[in-house]
Amino acid sequence: MDLYRLVHGKSLWIFLAVITVLAVISAATMAYITDPAFVQSMQAASASGAPTGVHIGFSNGSGPSADDLAETNALVAQLVQGMTPEALVGNVFLGGGGLSCLFVVFLAIFLAAEFESGFSKNVFTVQPSRLAFLGARIVEILVLAALFTVMIVAATLATAAVTGLELASSPLPDFALWGVLVAVVAAGFGMLTALAVWATRKMAAGIGIGILLASGLVTLGIQELGMLIPSISFLADYTLSSCMGSLSLGLGGPLGAGHIALVGAAFIAVAGALCALVLKRKDV
Repeated sequence: MDLYRLVHGKSLWIFLAVITVLAVISAATMAYITDPAFVQSMQAASASGAPTGVHIGFSNGSGPSADDLAETNALVAQLVQGMTPEALVGNVFLGGGGLSCLFVVFLAIFLAAEFESGFSKNVFTVQPSRLAFLGARIVEILVLAALFTVMIVAATLATAAVTGLELASSPLPDFALWGVLVAVVAAGFGMLTALAVWATRKMAAGIGIGILLASGLVTLGIQELGMLIPSISFLADYTLSSCMGSLSLGLGGPLGAGHIALVGAAFIAVAGALCALVLKRKDV
């Protein structure tokens, strides 16, 4: 995988289009459900006796009562009050691992395709130094992580602006730092996915392992194990999923910016070192 081939191919643009559409839909949905007119329309429908089709979580089977809707309105107001751009993007793409999962699937497909198409063999023939190959891929993973982050943030905030979703202002340096940290953590997931692909030479394995890590299932397992062995519970804070979950709340999350930066950089460095060992295999 190299940036020239990606830019001149279709797959990168397809993935970027997909994440842009998802960002637009998610932000537009958030703007719609947080619009006071939405709750007022539900209140009007309830008062006129018109069926609303919403029954789950309300006090009776005939539809939402006035008290239910008042409580919903209060919860919605609390949701949007003081919401920062970071929190909006975080609620949609970071907390559940959406950005990370999309990114690792993209990387697994293209890194594996390099071996399946014979591109890597040609590269190693012309340039035997596999460390140079690895260095170029690390740079590309960092660039692509930044690109995915910028696209999701830009599409989400642009949709919020168009739909009139009001967001609290965030200092530009803090916002920029938050974006850099998101890209670093995403790149950490990307390096682990690259390690899986290069170790197995299988696209399916790379996608499966990447999603397993990016979705937070491993972190969840560590957290559950920490309940049984409290002395190791702190390890959950040193996973990429925990860092991304903290960033979903902005820089005010439970993990500090320095902690997140160090964890992300450590995963990139360690995964890079392991990748260097795996790429020494002469099977391509």
